[in-house]
Amino acid sequence: MPIDRRRFLLLTALATLSAIGRRVGAQTPAAPLRFGVVPYLTARRLATLYEPARVFFEQTLERPVQFSSAPDYAVHLERLRRREYDLVADSLPLARLAQRELGYLPIARTQAPLQPILIAAADSPLRAPEELRGRTVAVPDRLAALTLIGLRFLRDHGLSPGKDLAVRAAGSHANAIQLVLAGEAAAAIVSRTALRQIEPVLVARVRVVIDLPPALSAVVYTVAPSLAGKAEMLGRRLIEFASTDPAGQAFIESLGHQGLLPVGRELQQVDPLVVEFYRQMNHAD
Repeated sequence: MPIDRRRFLLLTALATLSAIGRRVGAQTPAAPLRFGVVPYLTARRLATLYEPARVFFEQTLERPVQFSSAPDYAVHLERLRRREYDLVADSLPLARLAQRELGYLPIARTQAPLQPILIAAADSPLRAPEELRGRTVAVPDRLAALTLIGLRFLRDHGLSPGKDLAVRAAGSHANAIQLVLAGEAAAAIVSRTALRQIEPVLVARVRVVIDLPPALSAVVYTVAPSLAGKAEMLGRRLIEFASTDPAGQAFIESLGHQGLLPVGRELQQVDPLVVEFYRQMNHAD
């Protein structure tokens, strides 16, 4: 009996240790982080273009990172408000809005400025913005930073959007160009960097009418408050990735972003664009 008792206790202890080991080994892995990219192109195209950044974040944070992009800017903003994005490649006004109102932290911005342009079909006689009176202008999204800049420019030149000309949201830069080529819009407001990210055969069929006022950066990278403790490290390594790593250099070259820079107080100059963003949200011209 003593021998059986000792065996029983030993087997019980071994079984307990085995159960503990199984529980430790079966711990639920950390949920994937979500990398959101502002929807200025189709989700499929953005997923391809920003894959190097997604991989960088995944390797640096040692956690799975999933790409995500909303169907439009309004939904993108709602996802930001619900903290659905942990890492974001965002437009200027949305990055500033998320910083001021939602606690997101900017970690890097593109060296290339946001350069909105007014384009027309290559064979169009359009030569000046004033010739758009009574016609239609296509834009990727009414809440896109380049749209906000473009509409302010047109108002400053005596054209009231919604009154003197129609504004048609196309859903992406490529779709805006397609509307121009189909004759459904006389011109479109897009960006120079986006032209580098669209199929060349499409870009070859349009021409630049005029450069619109530039803005600070084409894209700003931000992180959610939950990653605040890693924001400084992520920004520093992301900038290094873009400048010294061959994969990062190729990534920046493919986007036409020239390089990445730290973000400081200069983002405050974007506040007028945030005002224009809310103006468009309320459909006031």
